[in-house]
Amino acid sequence: MKVCATIFTIGWGAALAFGWIALAAPPEEPTQLQTLNIALAALGAGAGLWSWLRIRRGC
Repeated sequence: MKVCATIFTIGWGAALAFGWIALAAPPEEPTQLQTLNIALAALGAGAGLWSWLRIRRGC
């Protein structure tokens, strides 16, 4: 249960942090860096959602 809770916290934290970086980036930021930030935000959201579903089932 502790592992799932840790992944939940880190996953959603990464989703929020990288999502904010992607949204608040200046327009002249390179496209590759913007894409990387969006991909990391999506990966964090996926990990957070997966661990939340595992916690609901009892991990």
